[in-house]
Amino acid sequence: MNMKDLKTKLTSRKFLVAVAGIVSGVVLIAGGSTAEGATMIATSVVAYLAAEGIIDMAAVKNAADDMDDIDFME
Repeated sequence: MNMKDLKTKLTSRKFLVAVAGIVSGVVLIAGGSTAEGATMIATSVVAYLAAEGIIDMAAVKNAADDMDDIDFME
């Protein structure tokens, strides 16, 4: 991964929302709501991973569709 890709990932809305959820969870834990904070952190991480997985799945599907369009017998 090059620096441009890393910058794009770090400034994506999905990533920023996940970070906000993690920070909120840490604040809840620090305030004494351990179960709620841990739930918020876990939910934020799982949601981010699911969103990235859906994007990756779509990219693989598009690449496979592009490969189907290539005529290898020319």
